[in-house]
Amino acid sequence: MHINPKPVKHFWQINSKNLYMKVRPSVKILQSQGLGSRRECENIFWNSEIFRNETRLDPEIDEISLGDTLLIDGNTFEITQYKYLLMHKPAGYETSHLPSHNPSVFDLLPKHYIKRGLQAAGRLDVDTTGLLLFSDDGQFIHRLISGKVGTKQEIEKIYEVAGARPFTELQLQRLLEGVDLDDEPEIIYASRASLMTDGRLELGITTGKYHQVKRMVAAVGNHVERLHRRAVGPYELPADLPPGSYIEIDPSPVLNRGSAKAA
Repeated sequence: MHINPKPVKHFWQINSKNLYMKVRPSVKILQSQGLGSRRECENIFWNSEIFRNETRLDPEIDEISLGDTLLIDGNTFEITQYKYLLMHKPAGYETSHLPSHNPSVFDLLPKHYIKRGLQAAGRLDVDTTGLLLFSDDGQFIHRLISGKVGTKQEIEKIYEVAGARPFTELQLQRLLEGVDLDDEPEIIYASRASLMTDGRLELGITTGKYHQVKRMVAAVGNHVERLHRRAVGPYELPADLPPGSYIEIDPSPVLNRGSAKAA
C-alpha cells in the first residue's frame, strides 16, 4: 500500500479563507527572537520539530508565548521579550559591529542574538579585558551608559590596573582628589583607588569619558600596561567565567533601582 506523504505547509500556499493565512502570533514571536525572516519563521513553526516546555508542539492548535522554553530541532531557546548578557571580554576583540582591524565581540555571540538587535552597553578598548554587558532593552542600556540607576544611585565601574611602574600612595591620593584631563571641563574623580595585594591598582569611576582610566593614570604620572574591568554597578565578573564566554543576567538591579550584587 502506498502512503502519500503529508505535504509541507507554506503559509503563502494556503487558501485565503483559511485561518493560517494570517500571521500566527507564534511566528511573530519566533521572528522577534532573531530566528529569521517571517517566511523563515513560518517554515520553522510548521515544519520543525518543536517542544514547548518539554511537550511536543502541535502547530495546528498550539501557540508560543513569552516565557516558554523551546527545543527546536535539538536547539534550546528561552523566549523572552529582552535579553541581558554579561560577557568576559578577551583581549584582541573590538566592541563594534564593524571592527577595523580585529575580530568583534559580537562574533562570540550566537547569530540570533545579533539578529534580534543585541547591543553592548558601552565599549572596552581592544586590549582591555573583563566585564561587558549586552542587551536589546534600550532602557537598560541607557541607564548603564548614562551612569545612573536613579536620581542618586550612580553606576560605579571597577577596574584592575597594572601600571608601568608601582603605584604610589601619592598617586592614589591624587586620583581620589581629582585630576584635570585635557578637553574635560570638570575635574575627574576616582570613586575608589587602592592597592591590591599583587600591586595592581583597584580604580573605581562613575563617569564614562573617552579612555578615561588610561588618561587618569597618565595624569598622575604612570602608564597603563594592562586593564581589566571587574564590575559594573551591581554586576561583577564571575571568577569562573572563561574569556569569550557569557551568561544571562537579571536586569532588575538596574531597572528596579536595586543595589544587590547579581551573579
